[in-house]
Parts: sequence; structure tokens; C-alpha cells
Amino acid sequence: MFEMQKPIHEIKISGFNSIYYFEFGKDFSHAPEKHDFWEMVYVDSGKINAITNGAGCTLSQGQVIFHEPMEIHAHVSDNRVANNMLVISFTSKSPAMHYFKGKTFTLDKTGKTLLSLFLEEAKNTLGNVPGDYENKDNLCFLPSVFASSQLLECYLTEFLILLIRNGNTLEKPMPCRKQSRDIKNNSLCELICDYMKEQIYSPLSLKNICDHFMIGKTQLCKIFRENTGESPIEYYMELKIREAKKLLREKNHTVSQISDILGYSSIHIFSRAFKKAVGVSPTAYIKSIR
Repeated sequence: MFEMQKPIHEIKISGFNSIYYFEFGKDFSHAPEKHDFWEMVYVDSGKINAITNGAGCTLSQGQVIFHEPMEIHAHVSDNRVANNMLVISFTSKSPAMHYFKGKTFTLDKTGKTLLSLFLEEAKNTLGNVPGDYENKDNLCFLPSVFASSQLLECYLTEFLILLIRNGNTLEKPMPCRKQSRDIKNNSLCELICDYMKEQIYSPLSLKNICDHFMIGKTQLCKIFRENTGESPIEYYMELKIREAKKLLREKNHTVSQISDILGYSSIHIFSRAFKKAVGVSPTAYIKSIR
């Protein structure tokens, strides 16, 4: 009589891996990444392009996307408006989590309220919710507010249960149409171009690019050529020559020094590449400027 009945935990949160609230400009992007825990991204304002293993989609204010463990993903601002994002990374081994694989959701008032409560409680739990993408410090829960981290778990669990219960009312499957592939490929190409600009002073190879973006050489070259009309290495070498011309015009370095600065293995290779692209040698180019 009146025996204790344990609750059934359909979804159990084992722990939190990271919590961020980002305020990004219209040109933010980050390289594709993957990790062994779930990641949920909520667009609080603005728009972002989300890139995943095989598709891309645009997320607007009030929408959420889930990335399952070991899924390659990236996020890119749409170059038109700034955006705010709540990003929650957490670990859960519950079979029910498979429901969120490859899905996005448009939240109703209750869903938005739960995430708002989660964010406010995160401030109690952490003291300050990180907003710097480069900040990879481990979470540190403060004991100052009673049961704050437990309440975080409750809010997130209730939010996940809400999405599952509402089913198709809120569910919006990840599109796989040509438009979604274009979003993915265009955004990925922008990320690759930005990465090559950052590595302009390094001897970058096609393998380096593939390793950084976790993509095969054939797929990389196909996507890049479709969006730019040239190969990644052709584009990268054009960047180097453009930078070389700028450095030569500034007259602060010798030709040999510029060759070293730009990561060429020898001045002869640099001079040959420069003449092939510009039509004259670096020395002749300097004389023409004078």
C-alpha cells in the first residue's frame, strides 16, 4: 500500500558542456566543427545560415536547430542583419533525443518563455553568460544561488519535452532542396575564402584546407569552383600575388623578404609565380611603380 513509484525519465540531461549568448554582427562565421555532445542553437533575433553534414538552411528569429553528437556544423550570419543566439551544449544518452536529429523548430510563446527562464537562471548559475566565441573555458557553476544548476536542467528538460509533445505543430524538418544545398555551399565557400585570407602569410595546401573544414578534396574543389569559377589553390595564389603587389608598392621590404613573409619556399618560386600572374618580375613591377 502506497509504495513509492519512481518517475520515468524519458529524457535525462547528464550535464552541460557549454552555454553561450552571442551578439554577432552581420558578417560573423566560424569554421565547421564537431563534438561528442548535443548542441542547440536558438536565434533570439536576426537571421543565420546553419550548415550541417548534408544541407543548409536559414534560421530566423524564434527558431531553433539541433546538432547531434559528431555532426559537422557551422553557422554564418546572412550579411544583412546582426543576430543574437543562445547556444546550449549538453550531454544526453536518452534514446528520445533521436527525435531532434536533423530538425529545426519554430517556437511558440511557451517555448520562448522556457528559454528566457533558462537564460536568466544561467546568469545565476554562471554569474555571467559567456558571449565571446573564442572563450572555450570550462563551465563553472556557482553555489551562490540555491539549486540554480538543477533548475537549468529542469528548464531544458521541460523545453525538450514540449517540442516532442507538440510534434508536427512546431516541427520543421531540415530541407534538402536545391535551395538548402545552395545555402550550405555558398556559406561554406565564404568560410573557406575567409580562412585563406587569414592564412595569406602561410604556405597553405589543399590538404590543410580540407583538414580544417573536415571535407574531401573532390567535394571541396567542386563547391569552390561552382561558387567562384576557379579552384581553391588558384584563388589562394591570387590572394598572395595581390598581397605581394601591395607589399612591393609600400617599399618597406625587399623582394626576398616579401617572399619569406608570404610563405614561399624560395625567392625563385615567388618570382616565377609573380611573373606568371602579373606578366613582369617583382623587380620590374617595382620599377614600373616608380
